[in-house]
Amino acid sequence: MHQNHPPPLARGIALIVVSMLLFTLSDVFAKQLAQSVHAIEIAWLRCLGAVLLLAPVVAARPAVLRSAKPRLQILRGLCLLVSTTLLIAAFRTLGLAEATMLVFISPFFLTALSALVFGDRVSRAHWAAVAIGLAGVAVVVRPGFGTLSPAVALPILSSLGWAAGMICTRRIGGSDSSVTTLVWSVAVGFAAASLAVPFVFSPLDGAQAIVAAGMAATWTGAHFLIVLAYRSYPAWQLAPFSYAQVVWAVILGYAAFAELPDAMAFAGSALILAGGLLAAVHPRRFRSAGLDARASRLPNT
Repeated sequence: MHQNHPPPLARGIALIVVSMLLFTLSDVFAKQLAQSVHAIEIAWLRCLGAVLLLAPVVAARPAVLRSAKPRLQILRGLCLLVSTTLLIAAFRTLGLAEATMLVFISPFFLTALSALVFGDRVSRAHWAAVAIGLAGVAVVVRPGFGTLSPAVALPILSSLGWAAGMICTRRIGGSDSSVTTLVWSVAVGFAAASLAVPFVFSPLDGAQAIVAAGMAATWTGAHFLIVLAYRSYPAWQLAPFSYAQVVWAVILGYAAFAELPDAMAFAGSALILAGGLLAAVHPRRFRSAGLDARASRLPNT
């Protein structure tokens, strides 16, 4: 008699780490485009590419289009579109690593929204993690010292949009599959961006079109890896490894744009990561807050 053993955790960790690499590569492409293309158009191109890549999945499984909670799916898609557009806009001014560091404040917004929207009881330890993360943001931004531009508000607001989208995810719960949620998010984002893009659209040249294709392909591929990972492993086990995106952002930011955060930015990033990891490594304590680690950090969705 054969026993079904769960796949080794190393496989799940590898899926998450590679997905974070793909998300960061997509951000590299987006940052390249952001120097000459409007953020709304870039977000639209990202969604367009994902729609084209997901079309075969929908054609093979039309049932993924059926949602038990379509209104929440629409709201979620809009929140995530706003989130990704703001982050792309930040790339015009901020370095890749700085922007990525700041979007990792999203778990702390999620904690606050979970308490406000659902009335969840959040432990003192979890609020301590939030305080540590906010202190890290303050170190990165250094308000009053003029080290970074006002554009730092963009990734922070992007994180707030992401957290709002994750609150919608929680309300959807297990009513829809992960694939259905992904398809709806992409479709809603594409539809909404299509309404705005005619006002800012500028034709792409050949090189820009190639970059846009790479951006959409890496972004969609990252989402598929995320779905594969969370199908087989508890979310809380994998959540800490999503912070690999900060490492990838530092490496690729330097390789692609010769950007290297200063010592204070690294120190602030360490505080942000410490706060997030503190929550992630105590899943039983923090699960009472209703915070699913799948929602802890994927702001590029």
